[in-house]
Amino acid sequence: MTVLGQPLTRLAQVASPLSAALLSAALASPAEAGAWTPEAGHGEVIVTTLFDQSNTGFDQAGRFAPTPKYRSYLASVYLDYGLADWLAATIKPSLQSSTLGAPANQKFTGFGDSEIGVRGRVWKSDEAVISVQALAQLPSTAGAANPSLGGSKNADFDLRLLGGKNIAIGALPGFVDVSFGFRARGGKAPNEGRADLSLGVYLWPELMLLAQNFNVVSAPSNDPSHPRWAQAKGELSLVYSLNAEWRAQVGGFATLAGVNAYREYGAVLALWRRF
Repeated sequence: MTVLGQPLTRLAQVASPLSAALLSAALASPAEAGAWTPEAGHGEVIVTTLFDQSNTGFDQAGRFAPTPKYRSYLASVYLDYGLADWLAATIKPSLQSSTLGAPANQKFTGFGDSEIGVRGRVWKSDEAVISVQALAQLPSTAGAANPSLGGSKNADFDLRLLGGKNIAIGALPGFVDVSFGFRARGGKAPNEGRADLSLGVYLWPELMLLAQNFNVVSAPSNDPSHPRWAQAKGELSLVYSLNAEWRAQVGGFATLAGVNAYREYGAVLALWRRF
């Protein structure tokens, strides 16, 4: 999950203080990487399109509050490649088009938040695995007129501990994947703690139900243009195996709770290719 935005002084003047703060907490896309690493010389490509919108938010007390309408369309390509059986490289460039309605009337189209990093397996058994991951989130191409919609103009750095385990729910096979991390934000934005959970259950050999929960809690902040914020987001998807190499995903997501965050909802479509 990526965090978008640093509210503009001008935007804060034309929009409500709450809506300006919310722009720093808009989420664009789910995280793809899990604890498992691909075999050396193999990997997976995931092409994702996402639609996201909101016209309400959570204020600093976590209560619902109206906001200018926010919409975002995002397309990303995620590549996970095995450098060794225990080490994987990841890269995820993205393109984004976002708008914020009246009275702000802001728009951004260009490169969104993009990531590059490595993930290393530190322990495994027949049923479970533990890994560590280091990512750099690259600055977006947002110009001076609209960085709040396009993403951070500073690089962020993310360190995570990940764990995965194969499970069974009755006769249905599946897996659980969890991660805990710390993101050091560039510029004045407060640093963040992150915790994600994924549960996959194979309803049939070709069809997986994927339930995910993404959570972000920032450090305290005394900067009114970069306030503390928090957001819990849920996503539910179906992933269908077309054959041994190709899978298709369709799902939806919504913000479950937050502080200084948008109450988002949207849809995700993705095509996965193993190689």
